[in-house]
Amino acid sequence: MRDTGPESLLAKYGVEPIADLPGETKKFHLRVLNDVLAAHDRQPRSIGALWATQTWHQHHDGLAGSRPSALRFGDTELQLACKPGCNHCCHSPVGVVGAEAVLVAHVVARTFSAQDRQGLARRMEDRKAALQHGDPQRGYLCPLNVAGNCSVYEFRPFNCRMFHSFDAAACESIREDGQARGGLPIDRVRRQYDKLIVASANVALAALKLDMRLLEFMAALELALAAGDDRCERFAAGEDLFASLPTIAAAAAAPE
Repeated sequence: MRDTGPESLLAKYGVEPIADLPGETKKFHLRVLNDVLAAHDRQPRSIGALWATQTWHQHHDGLAGSRPSALRFGDTELQLACKPGCNHCCHSPVGVVGAEAVLVAHVVARTFSAQDRQGLARRMEDRKAALQHGDPQRGYLCPLNVAGNCSVYEFRPFNCRMFHSFDAAACESIREDGQARGGLPIDRVRRQYDKLIVASANVALAALKLDMRLLEFMAALELALAAGDDRCERFAAGEDLFASLPTIAAAAAAPE
């Protein structure tokens, strides 16, 4: 009988887990590693990276769903401010890895109507032209946001998922002038585990030979859409669809 246990997956891909993590943190890290690798192995090679990426994202969703919706900040209890229609964070720049851009392009190509795709292309071009003329990026709503809501919400990148706040006014301040007066109240436990999740995913996806450079979302999405209907196959075959884009940040490191 073929060994399909967690250890065999790590051995199959030559994965070296992050060293020196404490007990429960190490267990969580290994679970993310194994789940991401298993999701890749359960699918045809052409879409394995997309399923691995969604599994990475689902670990965040499970974490976020387990956290309290009210927290104390000093002497004040605040409610999580994020809700449908609130999109201050959708004006912020977002970094993605290539697999995330391919995933969103795949969803757009398969689920958007021709009219919706044309509208997206127009909004992307308008935004790019404005930025090239020196307009601040936070002045422009993400082209994927339609009527106040994300049109690919289920498939949005990890960095979009990480955005959260217990003060909508602070988010509005960031959107308007680039800084939150008095700071942005967030769930520190959630943020710490998000660091672990992204570091774990970086280890797993790098073992799958996926490019983990962080790229500007809209620039990467433009190239992924332009790659055509065989984008998934080309990406899975190792073609660098994003060779022309600069890296905007280093890969995730182990959490502190």
